[in-house]
Amino acid sequence: MISVYMKATNKCNVGCTHCYLPEQVRANGFRMTEAVIEQVAAFLTEMQAKGRHERSFILWHGGGHLVLPPDFYFRAGELLDRLLPGHDEGIQTSLIPFREEFIPLFLERFGGLAGTSIDFGQRQIKGSVEAYHQLFMKKVDVARNAGIMVIPGVVPSTLDLGREREMVSWFMDRDFPAFNIDRYNSYEAVFPDRPSNAQHARFLIGLADALFERMETEGHAPVVGAIRAGIGGVLLGLPGDRWGGSCMSDFVVVEPDGSLNNCPDKSTLEMPFGNVADGYTAFATSKLRRKWIRHQNITHKQDYCMSCENQHFCQSGCPITPNG
Repeated sequence: MISVYMKATNKCNVGCTHCYLPEQVRANGFRMTEAVIEQVAAFLTEMQAKGRHERSFILWHGGGHLVLPPDFYFRAGELLDRLLPGHDEGIQTSLIPFREEFIPLFLERFGGLAGTSIDFGQRQIKGSVEAYHQLFMKKVDVARNAGIMVIPGVVPSTLDLGREREMVSWFMDRDFPAFNIDRYNSYEAVFPDRPSNAQHARFLIGLADALFERMETEGHAPVVGAIRAGIGGVLLGLPGDRWGGSCMSDFVVVEPDGSLNNCPDKSTLEMPFGNVADGYTAFATSKLRRKWIRHQNITHKQDYCMSCENQHFCQSGCPITPNG
C-alpha cells in the first residue's frame, strides 16, 4: 500500500515547538487546487501499477488544514473517488479548528476517525498548558458526541521525561482507548527540548511499565502503537511503527503546490523530488529520492546493528534519526 501525506495547506497558527514545518511555511495560506488533486490521482494510479501496490491510503495532513472548509474536502473526495477508485482516506489534525460543520465530513469521508495530536508542555494558551488541554477536550467532546473516535498522538519532549504514568492516567481518565507516540525529529535543525535516542528509549520503557501496571490493576490500558510494535518485534519479529518500515520507497508527501517528497519531516527542508504534474517516472528516478532509499536500506545501518538482537525487525529504525 502507498501511504500518501496529502497537504491541502501548510497554514497553521498552533505553534508547537517540535513542529516539522518552519514558521514561515506555517504562515503561508496557499491551498491545493483541484488541478493538483487530479494530477495526484493520475500520479498514484501510475505508481500503483508500476510498483504493484494494491491501493493508496491518503492521509490529509498539514498544517492546520481544518482552516479550509468541509466543502474543499468533499470536492477533493469526489475527484479522488472518480479518478482513483478503491483508495482510502483519513485525516490528521490538531483538532483545535474542529467545528460541528466538519462532523459530516469526518463521518462520511474519514470513517468516523480523527487522528490528532496533543502535548503536555509545548502547546499553551495564554501561557497555560491546562487551558490548551481544556480547549482540546471541548473539541474532543464535540467529535465524540457525533460518533467520531479521536486517537491522539504525542511527541515527547524533554519536558515529558519521567511523566509516563501521569500521561497514561491522563488518557485513561478521559476514556481514550488508544494513543500514539511519535519521535521528536530534528532534521536539519537543533531543538534544546528534543530527547536523545537514549532518553526516548527510556521514556518508552517507562511507558510500557506504566501500561502493564494499569493492565494488572484495572484489567485494561490504552493501545499504544509504539509499544505494540516493540512487543510484536521482539516476540514475533514483525516490523512496525518506526522500525523496519519502507517509508523512503512507498511513502509520498504531496505539498499544496504538488511538490513531492517521501517524508513530511523533510518535505519543506530539501529540494522536492519533482512534482505530481511531471508524473511518477520523474519522481521514481529522482537522484535525491534514490539516495534516501539507499540510505534507509544500507548506510543508515551501523556496524553494531548487524550484531543487535533486534536488527531483524528494527532494520536501523527511522532513517532521518541518526543512530547512536
